Amino acid sequence: MSLPTHPDWWPARQLQRSPVKKVLVCGRRLNPPLFSHVVNFPRLEIPLHGQYRNQMESGGAIAHMVLRPGMALFAAPNCWNLPEWQPGLELLSIFFGKSQLGVSLVSARSKNYPQLAAKKYSVPRPIGGPVPHLLNALDELLTEDEPGPALTDLVCALIHCVENLLRQPAAQPGSRAQSLLEDVRVFLQSHYQYEITRDSVAEQFNVTPNHLSRLFQTHGRTTFSGYLTQVRIDRAKHLLHNYNLKLDDIAARCGYHDTPYFCHVFKKMTKATPMQFRLKIRRTSQALTTPLPAG
Repeated sequence: MSLPTHPDWWPARQLQRSPVKKVLVCGRRLNPPLFSHVVNFPRLEIPLHGQYRNQMESGGAIAHMVLRPGMALFAAPNCWNLPEWQPGLELLSIFFGKSQLGVSLVSARSKNYPQLAAKKYSVPRPIGGPVPHLLNALDELLTEDEPGPALTDLVCALIHCVENLLRQPAAQPGSRAQSLLEDVRVFLQSHYQYEITRDSVAEQFNVTPNHLSRLFQTHGRTTFSGYLTQVRIDRAKHLLHNYNLKLDDIAARCGYHDTPYFCHVFKKMTKATPMQFRLKIRRTSQALTTPLPAG
């Protein structure tokens, strides 16, 4: 269920009481662990209460980090972290999609993902104002070996701009159905690695499974399962391109517990097996990096 547009839902008091003074940054060079959180858009995670335990890549190694109020975790596109959901944790998550800003308030009831209670809000329109510029500045800053205090300053400015953006009325408000569809799309893009079904997602958004199916067919021009499959295969392409993982590992990281079935779906979607796709990508990369012979 989406949060109301009334500004009181924004956790202003918690953020004022514990302003962000330290920012941790996820990496993406090492193999992402099973069930790690990795998406193709930037995201920001801020604990409001409790402890947010994570595995993440830092300095070329996997580090175990504990975030508390006053800290934040920033992940550039395709960077990963593996959270451990401790009871008592309340987390503010912000997703910066190309066509949508998504915000979730997540309360952990146990260490298992299905027990999370999440309240969601989204702005189903391209993000404008200073937010894209701040994200670009963060991206450039992270290429430096020592980002320094500017990293925290940029994240604090980003949080402030997000709050202002959420308080603004949409210039051309879309239909409730389209807004719900965008919320579900962001959810699937963020949780494709879990064992999710149409019924479980419908329950998460407090709608019937049939309504969810009609939503995708009418407004998304696809089916629920078709969209989820596309998300998973796109992530499989990314893993095949960037990591030297075994097929079993890639299948599991994309929500498939049966590797032969994953290979069947991949070939149906791409007209190539996963290994053929990987070989083609590597040949293309080698051709682009091989210097031309001297004239």
